[in-house]
Amino acid sequence: MASPAISISNISKVFEIYETPKDRLKQLLFGRFRNFHRKFQALSNISFSVNRGQSIGIIGRNGAGKSTLLQILTGTLQPSAGSISITGKVAAVLELGSGFNPEFSGRQNIYMYASLFGLTSEQIAARFTQIVDFSGLVDFIEQPVKTFSSGMQARLAFSVIAHVDADILIIDEALSVGDAVFTQKCMRFLREFQNTGTILFVSHDMGAVIGFCDQAIWLDKGSVVAIGGAKETCESYYAHMQTEMAGISNTASVTAKPQALLQRSTAPDAKLLSHTVVSRNARSLSPGYQEIEMFGFNPLSASHGNGDARIFDVAILMDDGSPLQVIEGGQKVRVRVDIEAVRDVNSPIVGFIIKDRLGQALVGGNTYHSYKERAVPAVAGQFWEVEFCFCMPILAIGDYSIVAAIGNGTIAEHIHLHWMHDAVHFKVIKTSIDGVIVGMPLDEIHFTSYSKSERTFLNA
Repeated sequence: MASPAISISNISKVFEIYETPKDRLKQLLFGRFRNFHRKFQALSNISFSVNRGQSIGIIGRNGAGKSTLLQILTGTLQPSAGSISITGKVAAVLELGSGFNPEFSGRQNIYMYASLFGLTSEQIAARFTQIVDFSGLVDFIEQPVKTFSSGMQARLAFSVIAHVDADILIIDEALSVGDAVFTQKCMRFLREFQNTGTILFVSHDMGAVIGFCDQAIWLDKGSVVAIGGAKETCESYYAHMQTEMAGISNTASVTAKPQALLQRSTAPDAKLLSHTVVSRNARSLSPGYQEIEMFGFNPLSASHGNGDARIFDVAILMDDGSPLQVIEGGQKVRVRVDIEAVRDVNSPIVGFIIKDRLGQALVGGNTYHSYKERAVPAVAGQFWEVEFCFCMPILAIGDYSIVAAIGNGTIAEHIHLHWMHDAVHFKVIKTSIDGVIVGMPLDEIHFTSYSKSERTFLNA
């Protein structure tokens, strides 16, 4: 079996924190008698391995130890304890501007930065035009880097590491400051690099981690909280962060009603509130065939929230309420969410998201904008049935799931009452599209033919 590209065992890092420069001098002179500093444990017993060809996301709040770990992996910091083994050339984009001399021009910094990765002057000269073209900074390359914006510095740094023949790339939020066009260019490069190389990717964008990485490592306070599939780990981290934002000390797992009680209540005293939110632009569109296999509501799906309300059924239906099996793109469907108010809810927001198998959000909606001027509060014991009516897009063949959620407040500031990952699973087994994840049903398609001379006239 081939050795892993990266293997670290029980890595720890302790920083000595001095309150004043005098304390540092005292430590040097009298340190054997007493300490004049306090210790900060940045990392504690971190262990994991990364195989060749894997893409691993590293997630966690600010101060969790992500950047410290990456600096140890790149050799700019030494661990206080533990061992590390790396096979292959490592190239990294860490803090913006690191490795650059602000007084040097972009050209000079390319030569200096690329030489740090082992390239000779001749190799850099041969790749210089490619590096500059990739960066899109040809008009500024002779200017001092101190005049560059943060986005321009990120462009330059990434463009260099993309051309140094690295085996392992380490990316620390470097793409978060770039413009959309350059970010897409970087992502295309990284996806091509995935075919042969290994990537460590640090980001606060859970969607990017889920869509790009095979696995994820969740760090908190210098320790590993979880290592696993990118989707599952990011969902656990998201649930934890939402719980903390709501001021709950421990993640509250909201348990849906048992299977025997999943049918909507028919008791005489049950108060059922029925509200339908209809898309404003819902209309008949040109069809695109797709056949769907439904798997139904999953009451045991991962969920979180404070428990003031709970979702006990989710379904995706035809417009007439019948089960969804064969649907054409552009036809109306309904996502129905059934909810019980456990405690009073003053400003409920109910929503859903359709996600692909990687957990990337494709389409969705919520009640906020339709009901923000006339909130529909509920008292404890009431039941809601909320239906979202919309035109179904054409989905590629594959597995999909529906996230359902209810919160209390506004879009900008709300508390999660119940958030259900993968509440419903379904599979598209036949479709009329190819090569894209989501096809858009079109009203009309027009072909117009003309001669070369006519085109010349039109463009004049």
